[in-house]
Amino acid sequence: MIARLAGRYFIYFCLFMIKILPCNLLYSFSKALAKLAFFISVKYRNRALNNLKNAFKDEKSAPQIKKIANNLFEQIAWGMAETTKYAYLKGNLTERIKNNIAIEGKEFLDKALSLNKGVILVSAHFGNFSLITYRLTQEGYPSNMIFRGANDPAVSKVWYNTLNRLGIRWIPAHPKKKSVSESLRWLKKNNVLCLFADQNKTTGVYVDFFGKPAGTVEGPALLHLRTKAPLLCAFIIRLSRDRHKIVITSPIDVKLTGNDGQDIYNITKSFTEIIEKFVREYPSHWWWVHNRWKGMDRLNPKH
Repeated sequence: MIARLAGRYFIYFCLFMIKILPCNLLYSFSKALAKLAFFISVKYRNRALNNLKNAFKDEKSAPQIKKIANNLFEQIAWGMAETTKYAYLKGNLTERIKNNIAIEGKEFLDKALSLNKGVILVSAHFGNFSLITYRLTQEGYPSNMIFRGANDPAVSKVWYNTLNRLGIRWIPAHPKKKSVSESLRWLKKNNVLCLFADQNKTTGVYVDFFGKPAGTVEGPALLHLRTKAPLLCAFIIRLSRDRHKIVITSPIDVKLTGNDGQDIYNITKSFTEIIEKFVREYPSHWWWVHNRWKGMDRLNPKH
């Protein structure tokens, strides 16, 4: 209880600093916070380091692993500060974000939307992922995302307010029935629905991620099979402090077998392989602080 209360006041303090600091000072402030978090957040620091060691094994040295983890903490801190700052900036924000975030692969999105079934866009907690749907909507592709808030309702409220101030659409992940219903309505309008499919779901589909079985959400595959909406992937890559590039991939082409269980597995395996490809290329962009392989305990219970 005390830790949660302290966390709330820390978030309120950060929100105050984001509002008053100019962008240059805010960037320095976020880097300082990231270093502090890396030092005091033993649980998440160790999880990130262990996940990186297990994923890259002999591919990266200990100093390289530590550098990636440090950069990740900076990415998370600056991404949250950057998005929140946008929500409170005055002036022509639309033009500013258009100039700062390029889009690669629009031709795949256009072709997919021409089928008039909507588009399922699979993404990950990678880079400043909150800005993907915002930027695509600006470009003329109405986009929405399934969003699950923080465990602390007060923290979630701060982030919800930020998204609302920016005009970023989102569908609450819970209650599930309502979330699915809203998602289906959104796709039926031939819009883009972004799903984040890179975190553990112990009861989900187990596919390899960095060579180890990882419980993965069935949502993207189920929606694809139900709606026939093309399934693409998208990732936002940070090019510099303020500049990004959204990369949209070609549609995932999985030959359906007619067996739902097998098809769900094959589709999930395909987009997970794409996520791994981007994480390998930009390791400091992905949230290694999440226990992605937690579900392995279910597959291999300790006796």
